[in-house]
Amino acid sequence: MTAPRAQVSPTTAPRTDAADDTAIHDLGYRRYEGPRVGATGAWRALYWQGLRTMFGIGRSAKAKVIPVFLVLVSMMRAVAMVLAFSVSNGAQPIRYGAMIGDQLLLFVLFIAAQAPELLSRDQQHRVLPLLLTREVSRASYASARLLAMFTALFVAALAPLLFAYIGEIGTAIDPVAAFGSMGSQIGPILAIATLTAFMMSGVASALVVWTPRRAYATTAIIGAFLIAAAIATGLDDLAGVSMRTAEMLDPIRALRTLALVLFGETNRGMELNPPAAIGFYIALEVGLGVAGALIMHWRLRRVVV
Repeated sequence: MTAPRAQVSPTTAPRTDAADDTAIHDLGYRRYEGPRVGATGAWRALYWQGLRTMFGIGRSAKAKVIPVFLVLVSMMRAVAMVLAFSVSNGAQPIRYGAMIGDQLLLFVLFIAAQAPELLSRDQQHRVLPLLLTREVSRASYASARLLAMFTALFVAALAPLLFAYIGEIGTAIDPVAAFGSMGSQIGPILAIATLTAFMMSGVASALVVWTPRRAYATTAIIGAFLIAAAIATGLDDLAGVSMRTAEMLDPIRALRTLALVLFGETNRGMELNPPAAIGFYIALEVGLGVAGALIMHWRLRRVVV
């Protein structure tokens, strides 16, 4: 008498030879046993990586050309002013407003070249789906990238001003007396560096976030500031439009005038046409920065990943 044959369930497929040969191998990779930092750690990593990218740190030599050029040119102007002040024993004063005003186009070039590396590359290489995980929301991604741009610009704008400030005190005949008389200068230095970084990073982020092409993003940033300058210059030639009204349409020109006002300096144009109240200039720069940040956040909420 033979044993009954085993019944195979119709819902259970028999194992194949390929399945019998399948195995999971431990390749020996080191397991992560560190702390789980969560959303805060993810935001901090995005911010730190973005800040390093703005200065080309950890990237090829080509990515460092613009940051190095910016640092060299801006610091050379500050060094020259300090040397002139020292050699003339204070007869040649350091004009902080004129110095930062002449460097604003350098900052535009810097943000136009580096901002697309933060936002456009993530879209171009389709890494947003990897970044926008459970721990990284679109709002935290936007804030990390925006703050990285702001910090980089703030450092770039602050460095030459702070160097000139320290150099003027250090090379004075009486450094203690110079520090006492110049103590109030640190406020305008921090204010103009903050407003410059806030306005430019906001405008740049609002333009860059619309395209994954870095060349298009760079062109959009430079073109936006050039078009604003052209419109303001054109309005200067129209009868009935005052110079200061047209100035409000050009954020770079308005920022240059604000720098002179903050440091108590003047030029020929300001003598002929007194500037508007300082509150108008501050409101313009802050408003542009806030509007840019809101546009960036709105656009990121609608990017398909």
